[in-house]
Amino acid sequence: MDYSETMPNLLSSVQMHQEGRHLMLNGHLDVLPAGNEPGWTDSPWSGKIQDGRVWGRGTSDMKAGVTALMFACTYLNRLRCQLSGKLSLSLVSDEETGYGRGTGYMFEQIESEMEADCVLTTEPSGPQAICFSSKGYLHFAVRVTTRGSISGYPNESASAVRIAVDIIRDLDELEMLPVQLPDALTRLLADPDWCKRHDELMGKGAAALQPLITVNIGTINDGTSASVISPDCLFSVSVVIPVGADPYPVLAKAQEIVGRYPEAELIFEGIDSADVSAPDGELAVILQDTVESLGHVRPEFTPAIAISDCRYWRYRGTPAYWYGVDGPDCSAANESVAIDELLHVVRTITIAVAQYLLRDELEVNEAPATAPQFRELSPELKTLPSRRVARISQQLKSFGEIETAAGPMFDSLYANLVQAGIAVGSDSILTYEMAKGGILVSAAFPVNSEALSTADFDVVDLPAIETVAAVVHRGDPAKADATWKGLRRWAHAQGCRMKEQYREVYVVGAPNPVNLCATEMYQTVKPR
Repeated sequence: MDYSETMPNLLSSVQMHQEGRHLMLNGHLDVLPAGNEPGWTDSPWSGKIQDGRVWGRGTSDMKAGVTALMFACTYLNRLRCQLSGKLSLSLVSDEETGYGRGTGYMFEQIESEMEADCVLTTEPSGPQAICFSSKGYLHFAVRVTTRGSISGYPNESASAVRIAVDIIRDLDELEMLPVQLPDALTRLLADPDWCKRHDELMGKGAAALQPLITVNIGTINDGTSASVISPDCLFSVSVVIPVGADPYPVLAKAQEIVGRYPEAELIFEGIDSADVSAPDGELAVILQDTVESLGHVRPEFTPAIAISDCRYWRYRGTPAYWYGVDGPDCSAANESVAIDELLHVVRTITIAVAQYLLRDELEVNEAPATAPQFRELSPELKTLPSRRVARISQQLKSFGEIETAAGPMFDSLYANLVQAGIAVGSDSILTYEMAKGGILVSAAFPVNSEALSTADFDVVDLPAIETVAAVVHRGDPAKADATWKGLRRWAHAQGCRMKEQYREVYVVGAPNPVNLCATEMYQTVKPR
């Protein structure tokens, strides 16, 4: 089930002797890059064994965890005649970037095989913590373009680098957006003893980070010489979004900030909501009991600061948990893992999974996770900027045909863009307008300025529109008719004349639950 030659994905399942529940073990194969971080005392890829530890990039996140899962599955396979249900192991690529080419891709291709009753991953939590939630994220890049000049002539051109610095400072405003935490997490954070213990488990300051939106500037590419006022600057941004925060307003605020600078454009790459399971779910309690029975300190239920593939199951209401080795130097210089911790995780996972698969599913009455509900956003009149896209078009006879035609159009366009080696923006754009003989519909993805048209698609600049009536539809994009009708009524009440030109931009989509999806809807209007 490989997404590509460099992104392998594997799913292996064992049917036990009797029918029963399906438990999914999940781990990721990719690691973050090892750059020029100071402090490495050996090659990041050495895999050196010394002082009871294995050293190198990815040892804690999460080669040790994958190793533990593989050993646990080997032992559990030998017990299959004594167990009931089904045990699966999914080992995937692309967890670190969050672009969905691993677990997300497998859900697209073999959803029925990926669905489970419970999920366990061995992400680095530390042996005294069981993680029950993950934060969400927003990824985007910002490109700044100016004329450029010799450094002695700032009167001739602004510096793309200095504008980028101003934007980076302004992006701190994202961290000030309000967050409404779930009650369970609010109660934990109100307990100073819990916060102190959480910092001991997850690192100093970890409890204080739980309710916060945080912004990281990951890469900056700019300039050619100290003697040149830089005409271009491109930097990448990752925003980590806590449980309870609506990701769409975070994106909207980022767009507003970048929009203050006419020389800059925001390149949207991806967005996902935070995800959470009940902290005291059945498997989590079994893990606690197992660790304690092995003579270790009973682990505590802990919300994670990081992001994980557990979201693909939690979004579907399936409980999912982390339990793995410690990762104090995760993705830093001299990343390493203790061998005795790895062996402890192997024992714990093997025993806990066996206990779970021995239990009668009828004895369990575990409430599924529920996704948060976010407020609706009000319509507004605004200017729509131009966007460079690759698109394909089709003539349809009626509006009723659009929903059926759009999916295959996007699939075909995406496949052709990937084959052409063109990077595709995460949001997709559907445009349609009245034309002679019917409706002209176009499916489009944002692309960079270097992309060129081929026989399979056109690369064009969608024109800017001076005035549109705009609203955000929350929920299933296929059920947007009522939102469109409401937008038209609102625009009419504002004294606008309608033009039969429409755009839909699918911003927050799969794998988020349907009620969290966000579709930006625009109708061209002319104010009276």
